[in-house]
Amino acid sequence: MSLPPPGSYFNVPAFRRAFRSWAGHPLVVRLMYFALRRGLPLVRKFKPLFGATALVALTYRCQCSCRHCGAGTFDARGRAELSREEVFKLLRDLREGGGAGVHFFGGEPMLAKDIVEYIAEATRLGLRAALGTNGLLIDAAMAKRLAAAGVKNVDISLDSQDPALHDSFRGVPGGWQRSVDALGFCRAEGIPVYINYYASHDSLANGGLDGMIALADRAGAMLRLLPPVRAGRWKERDDIALGARELDGLRSRLKPGKVCWGYEFIDRPGVPFLCHSFVRSTFDVSAYGDITACPYLARSFGNIREVPLAGAAARMWAFDTFSGESGYDGCPLNAETFLARREEYERGGAR
Repeated sequence: MSLPPPGSYFNVPAFRRAFRSWAGHPLVVRLMYFALRRGLPLVRKFKPLFGATALVALTYRCQCSCRHCGAGTFDARGRAELSREEVFKLLRDLREGGGAGVHFFGGEPMLAKDIVEYIAEATRLGLRAALGTNGLLIDAAMAKRLAAAGVKNVDISLDSQDPALHDSFRGVPGGWQRSVDALGFCRAEGIPVYINYYASHDSLANGGLDGMIALADRAGAMLRLLPPVRAGRWKERDDIALGARELDGLRSRLKPGKVCWGYEFIDRPGVPFLCHSFVRSTFDVSAYGDITACPYLARSFGNIREVPLAGAAARMWAFDTFSGESGYDGCPLNAETFLARREEYERGGAR
């Protein structure tokens, strides 16, 4: 499963041009945080999905069997994945509500036979379309099709600069080379590429992270660092979260335009981490149509097959579980104070 893209507000060209060179300045950080927390709710009274990116899981099928996989949070029994017509309607509703972008992921979204058409339709509607993938199904011909459809960036997951470690972690012999080749095919078509990489205790200690930074540089890719998250197959792993010194070590590797931490906006060492759920910059749609704040939390605020998209998103954002974002350094799912409320939240009671 590929994790979310940079926040959609920072993908709006005017914002990117205005704040790129000043993004790390403390005053700009304060202004952006204020705009996201206070200004955005006011604008959304008129445009309920203003600026949002929908993270749409097209399928939970995948060729890999990753040790850390968090895909498929919702029960699949007796449920069909979204149809072509439902995805198209989702894109239209997103745009009509003021949405800025869509990020297709999974599972493996390239297993959805209409993925190129979804990207083309999003582009036609004026949405910024991105793709998160393992890269195994992207060859030169597919990269050309993705570029023609208007994809704005492709995120490819790599777990190590060592091919053997990556292939073992994902259970796909030869997968590392195919994923690296996919980066090259996309670059050849002018598609900006990101490498999604989980930084770990080991990679911070043994030089693996620095090896990935060098690999991304050679590939002409932006490296997006992700902290290990207690979710999916790692839900019960209380040993994976990075400590304070390790997070400082991760931050020290951040470099504008080269290495970012989740969002490009926080690719400066001194800028605090932002959770996209807390600042309400994105929302998630499961492969079965469930609308949720985070793909790792099994709490639905409605299903697009049953309720209007904008209304469900508004109810979700009015829910105040995520309002107290201060105190979380990294993903809240690694914070004991949040985990203590997780089960209640997923049952629908936590506020």
